[in-house]
Amino acid sequence: MAFQIQAKDSVLAFGPFATINAVQNLNLDPTFNEENFSELGNVNYTATSRMPETSGSFEVTSTGSIASILARMLYSYTTQEYAYTAGTNNNYTITEADFENCIFDVINLKAPGTTFDEAVLVPNAQLTGMTLRLDATGVGSETFSFEADLQESLATPYHDLVTVPLDASSTDGTTATIPTAFNTIDSGTHAIVYVFVDNQKYDDTVADWTSDDTVTLVGSAMSDAAPFERVSAVLAKRTPGTMPTITYPTDARFVKGDRADIWLINSGTVGVDGLTDSNRLLRCQSVDISIDLSRDKLSEIRRNNDLSTTYFRGLNYPLDITVNVSILETGLAQYAALQNKTLDSAASMVGDVTIDTNNVMNLVDFDPALDLYVKYYKTGNDNPLCTVTMTTLGITAFSERQVVQGRGERTLSFIGSNITIDGDDL
Repeated sequence: MAFQIQAKDSVLAFGPFATINAVQNLNLDPTFNEENFSELGNVNYTATSRMPETSGSFEVTSTGSIASILARMLYSYTTQEYAYTAGTNNNYTITEADFENCIFDVINLKAPGTTFDEAVLVPNAQLTGMTLRLDATGVGSETFSFEADLQESLATPYHDLVTVPLDASSTDGTTATIPTAFNTIDSGTHAIVYVFVDNQKYDDTVADWTSDDTVTLVGSAMSDAAPFERVSAVLAKRTPGTMPTITYPTDARFVKGDRADIWLINSGTVGVDGLTDSNRLLRCQSVDISIDLSRDKLSEIRRNNDLSTTYFRGLNYPLDITVNVSILETGLAQYAALQNKTLDSAASMVGDVTIDTNNVMNLVDFDPALDLYVKYYKTGNDNPLCTVTMTTLGITAFSERQVVQGRGERTLSFIGSNITIDGDDL
């Protein structure tokens, strides 16, 4: 008998891929969007209409695997494949344009007590936000937020779940096949729970195996020319296995302040030698990057037993990416560097002089765009596991704080719309 579920009883996976490590928490928040209807002569509600949907988030202790996690979410409507491939754990480049199609299946597998017998499925989730944090003294972390229409819990014997993207490029528009990359999954090993065409769900009364790796949807039609719909199968292992163990996309277990570099520099000053201490503008104490992936629910009038009319959640561009950088105050040289000025302590004060404006700092001169580079490392390696780059950031706020028995602090806030995340296998 299970008395509670602890962290040790739960692992997180996306679609057909192995579980991920370093997950600190998972939050799921279903809502029902109830609408009550009444009528003349009736003191109570006559009926209630609902449109269920869910949202959630999960936090990961920073391991330098941001690119690997995003590759598990990035789906191509042209190739009907995910960016992630087995054996290439972290070697991906993700830009702001890729966030549009970060659509994935969240699978939370559970073993209450000692028995693996539960799973929670959130199919067709779309990424709605990311936050990245690093500081000089603590462990870094990343938080990923998502929204979806459906959430289901499945118990024994349907608990050992996997979802697989299907290839629907057949000529008749009713069949789809499991890609060769997942050839260990077939009709002999897995039973069909659902097949999704975008957000439209077909259960096993409509979807059926017609060969080892081919699924047919009776009476339905799928696009047989790119770009396709997103077609995926929710499958349960016919003979359930044991609770999956966590896997490690990178060799790093966590990233602390001594395993990261943060550069904030004037745009265009990297030079041919790349990032070095010679062109480092500021020594940062911490950085917070928040990527707002706000989406519009795109709906259609269509009979759906799941009470949903949403078929896609379109991302709004340009993105709003905010950055907060904390530094310890070390003098007006910081002001000068942010304004592309060079302090001149020998400026003339003799006779009728013109004041050297390099020595005068004001808010109007906070004009040049800045670039931010964040690099993640693992112990003993000089090559970065992951690099996050934001260019042409514009400053939005500059705050100062003085306290008794403490250092002077400055916090700089920026906003931008472009980001590049480069991961590497080391």
